[in-house]
Amino acid sequence: METSVLISKILSIIYLSFFTGVLLSRSYYRDVLSKWVDDPTGRILGGTMAILLGCIIIEIHNYWGVQWTVAVTLFGWLSLFKGIALIVFPQAFNTYKITILKAENLRYFLVLALILGLFFGYFGFFY
Repeated sequence: METSVLISKILSIIYLSFFTGVLLSRSYYRDVLSKWVDDPTGRILGGTMAILLGCIIIEIHNYWGVQWTVAVTLFGWLSLFKGIALIVFPQAFNTYKITILKAENLRYFLVLALILGLFFGYFGFFY
C-alpha cells in the first residue's frame, strides 16, 4: 500500500501541475506541445519515458483487484502501451496530436488531467 500511495502522490503532482500550467498558459503549451510532438526526437524521448515509467510501475506495483490501487496498475500498463505505440507507430501519432491540440479538445484533456490529479491526490495524500 505504501508503494501505491507514493506513486499516487507523484502522479497527482504531475497531473495537477500540468493542469495548472496549461490553464494559466494555454497558448504557450499549445505551441510547445505542437513543436515537441512534431520533432522525431520528442516522440522518441516521449515514448522512451512512457515505457520507462510504465515498466517501473508494473514492476513494483502490479496489483489487480477491486481496490483503488488497480488504477495505479492500469496507469502503468497504459503508459507502457502508449510508449510502445509512440516508438513503433510514430506517424500514427499525427492524428492524435492534431486532435489533442485543437482548442476545444484541449478543454477535455484539461478536465481529464484535473480529475486524474484529484483522484490520485486524494488516495495519495488524504486516504
